[in-house]
Amino acid sequence: MKIVAQIFFISAMCMLNLNAQSQQRRLINYTEVSALIQNSTSLTDNSKFSGLRTRTGVTKLLDQHMGIGFALGTDNYRKANGASYNTLPITLNASYYLNPDLIGLKVDVYGGYAVKLFNNLNKGLTAGAGLSYSFSVNKGLNLGLQTGYNYQKFNFPANTIVAIDKNFDLGSIRLGIGLTFK
Repeated sequence: MKIVAQIFFISAMCMLNLNAQSQQRRLINYTEVSALIQNSTSLTDNSKFSGLRTRTGVTKLLDQHMGIGFALGTDNYRKANGASYNTLPITLNASYYLNPDLIGLKVDVYGGYAVKLFNNLNKGLTAGAGLSYSFSVNKGLNLGLQTGYNYQKFNFPANTIVAIDKNFDLGSIRLGIGLTFK
């Protein structure tokens, strides 16, 4: 199953790239690093979390303002007591750029699933939305400041030490910087 997911992801990225080239549309890459500041959790023990997020993705611009794409990243959460939860989310993204030059304000939404490829990873639904403001560094590079909301569901299999009723949700505010390669 893991191999099938990897092949699907690589195939989708290749098709997206080929389709973009054949239609003479722009394809952009973005990379971000963000802090995740806990906003809410479904845990009842008043747990506090802090986190770090990284993402890299490819977006196909459908017109001068709208783009869709895929992203892969890591979200690393640490509980105040030292427990850590790590995810590897694969998401579908949609972005709207107010300026066709891809500078200024951008609105984005995303949704996907954090897959459990390795034993130290947690799985579950992920989704969010945000705003960023980008400044042009040069013709092919923008630097952006961003904020938004990130939702993560943590699912534990029934055969683990953690009981099935310990699945939980975590909502975080994200604050970060990003690079857009255009």
